[in-house]
Amino acid sequence: MIPLLQLPQIILAAEEAEEAAAAPSTFGIGAIILTLTVAAVLAWMAYLFVNSRRRRSATREEPPYNLQPYMSDDELENKKTTRVLQGALLMAVLLAVLLPWYALNEPDRQAEAAEFFVEEDLHFGERWYTQFSCIECHGPDGGGGAAAWVEERSGIDVSWNVPSINDVLYRYSEDEVRFWIEYGRAGTPMPASGLDGGGAMTVQEVDQVIEYLRSFEIPQEEAIAKSQPATAAALTRIANGDDTVDALIAREEARRAEILAAPEKLDVVGGIPDEIKDLLTQDGTCTEASAALLNQTCDDPGEDADRDGLTDPVEPELTAMADVARATLTTLNLSTLTADENAAYAVAFDPFDAFTNQTPDGTPIPDLEEADALLQELENDILLISVVAERQEAFLVDIDAGLAFLEESADLKLWDVDVAATQEAMNDLGAEGEAGPVTVTREEAEQAIGLFNAYCARCHTGGWSAGSPFEVGAGSGAWGPALWENRSLVQFPDWRDQVDFIIRGSDEAVQYGVNGIGSGRMPGFGQVLSERQIELIVLYERTM
Repeated sequence: MIPLLQLPQIILAAEEAEEAAAAPSTFGIGAIILTLTVAAVLAWMAYLFVNSRRRRSATREEPPYNLQPYMSDDELENKKTTRVLQGALLMAVLLAVLLPWYALNEPDRQAEAAEFFVEEDLHFGERWYTQFSCIECHGPDGGGGAAAWVEERSGIDVSWNVPSINDVLYRYSEDEVRFWIEYGRAGTPMPASGLDGGGAMTVQEVDQVIEYLRSFEIPQEEAIAKSQPATAAALTRIANGDDTVDALIAREEARRAEILAAPEKLDVVGGIPDEIKDLLTQDGTCTEASAALLNQTCDDPGEDADRDGLTDPVEPELTAMADVARATLTTLNLSTLTADENAAYAVAFDPFDAFTNQTPDGTPIPDLEEADALLQELENDILLISVVAERQEAFLVDIDAGLAFLEESADLKLWDVDVAATQEAMNDLGAEGEAGPVTVTREEAEQAIGLFNAYCARCHTGGWSAGSPFEVGAGSGAWGPALWENRSLVQFPDWRDQVDFIIRGSDEAVQYGVNGIGSGRMPGFGQVLSERQIELIVLYERTM
């Protein structure tokens, strides 16, 4: 039996034993691994040290290369020299064969390289010709065309006459063509395309466009042959001057009538979009799909027999509204001066057909989609009409100013030329030729007028490119100097000098005539017109 007095000491000893058993060991598995790793590293280092000492003592270090004995004189002067000379002979033979072969083939390689770069220039030139919109005015073949433009004095939309460029290099040098591309022509649709002129076309791109112009350049024979139809077209334009101005007056009057009709049209169709929105969203006439078009909900949907998203009562009403819009919101056709219907309003809605309408290629259109398109088209057109109705007076001011200009032009007829008077004036000049006084027939006087308008009026007659009604008078000056008041006689006392000048054109900073200094912008026409044609032009210019 344990004495009672020893019991507390026994309990304390038992508790200390339990705590010692529960305490973690101070020498665990991690410490064992670390110890083994350190021992292995030390053993490896000891091995390397001992092994390096053993090799250093066992082997003898090889002497440097420059201290080692070289070949003997006999070996060096026989075998070594023989091999070197054999190699040199072989290389000489190879060069003797390869260099002539390379030289013979070099011209072909150079030609292929030049052809490659030309093809590259043509490829990129065509790309820039299209990307910078040259093709839109001058045409895909450079044959010329027209550009939309607003004539500055009258504010009238005109079709600006754009020259052909498939013969431009017969009239201008390459540097002069580059100038027009880079700097354009202020006051005309021709923009400045080069970086120096404020455009975006680099020097290389300009060169590539010029190379592309060469690719569709017509033969000189064709360029010369163009003079006859060009002359005939110019004379026809003069003869049709009255009809041209009358057509423009009729067009502007039709536009004026459209402006005046804007408030009335607005009264008829102005409320239709709101009516359609009510039909698509109100209880009884809506569906969940139609209300969703306007971001609304439909609490009480109506009957939709064909399940197209439009209720049965709504579809006939939409058809009636589209008919009203089609009859009211017409588009003025400026070519025929007729009111053309808007195809967007030529639609109908059948309560028993979910695809009443279809695209031009026959693809069915869901009625709900067509109703949404109808609503958007109405809103767009009504917005435009609202602007015209609100600013009617401002629009009418511009239209009335243009009409006044055209009516004055119709009275003045500045585009017209009296052929008989011109013939008489040309013969009164007293021009002397190799065979004596130069005489001009009526046909030649008419031809002179046509040639001047076809080849010279673009630069020397103000407003010519905009059309007959906008001409200021033959020789009034535009991009080129005016020829009025006998200025040709002052500049060229001898008419033959003027003929030579038109044949060659001007050169930059080179004097011509009495006091003229060339800018390089006057083209030479010696490659596209005959000398007699140029003589007729000169005689006509000297009568102005």
